[in-house]
Amino acid sequence: MSDGVENMTFVKSRTRVSPVWLGLALSICLILIAQPARAARVQSPNTQEPPGVFVSVEWLVEHVEDSLLVVIHVGTTTAETSGEFIPGARFLNFQEIVRVRDGLIVEMPTVDQLLEPLETAGVSDEAVVILYGSPAHLPARAYVTLDYLGLADRAAVLDGGLEAWKSAGLPLAETPAQGPRGLLTPRVRNDVLVSADWVEERLDDPFMTLIDSRPEGEYTGRVPVRVGARAGHIPGARNVYWEDLLVAPENPVLRDLQDVRSRFQDPGADSNAIVVNYCWVGMRASYTYLVAKHLGYATRLYDGSWNEWNRDDSLPAVTGSFPR
Repeated sequence: MSDGVENMTFVKSRTRVSPVWLGLALSICLILIAQPARAARVQSPNTQEPPGVFVSVEWLVEHVEDSLLVVIHVGTTTAETSGEFIPGARFLNFQEIVRVRDGLIVEMPTVDQLLEPLETAGVSDEAVVILYGSPAHLPARAYVTLDYLGLADRAAVLDGGLEAWKSAGLPLAETPAQGPRGLLTPRVRNDVLVSADWVEERLDDPFMTLIDSRPEGEYTGRVPVRVGARAGHIPGARNVYWEDLLVAPENPVLRDLQDVRSRFQDPGADSNAIVVNYCWVGMRASYTYLVAKHLGYATRLYDGSWNEWNRDDSLPAVTGSFPR
């Protein structure tokens, strides 16, 4: 799956469809009846407790009318006109939370550049933000952005996204919703993103685990990424292809937790490791970042990723599989 997102544009057109809520209420009742053994619920309709890194469709159905909840569909302009939205969801154009910098695409914008699109989408200091979109690395990248701004304790990604919502038979809205603008106070976390220099200085550090989120062919260098680009991967990096963490691309629910955990532990990520994620431009690695954090690791994103690393011939690179 490609990381390329250079040519997206944004169309601001938001309306809300309200009649779907009758069907949603009926669906809520059916889900609650069908799943009586679910874990204890948070009773307050205005809960301020963080929902965790992932939330399920059932959790969202329970909390969909919470006054502090903001649901955001993260996508491209094509998604904005798709006619399929979770009722009440706002829309965030993914292209507005990334920038091209020094010839590198999909880089983190400045804080000032992030405030406008996020506040327009309803993100505020008080909101509990639930992100979804397709492919799954789009909302994951939005989550990394909120983590960078110090807001991840009040944000989560909907496991399975719109596909899981539709599979549950829940109603859809034809257009994204409108809502009040948020007011956001950033608390930038400088430990979320790392640079090439930061990674190079720690290549021999046994407590840093490098995760390359690309397909095996790109990781080994067998499949060229771009004409003229160096092939291979950062020395010491292990390959955990991001889509292998999903049940299936068409069913983008996270696999069984023990299976997922083993995919990180086998490459050597123990409880003391800092897990640094990269791919080609930092998109697919956003999903492995999300999962690593879900597993409890101290997690970082190398935003420049292989697109930056391969350009500097002074930085080491290797081809082939990691030796067992």
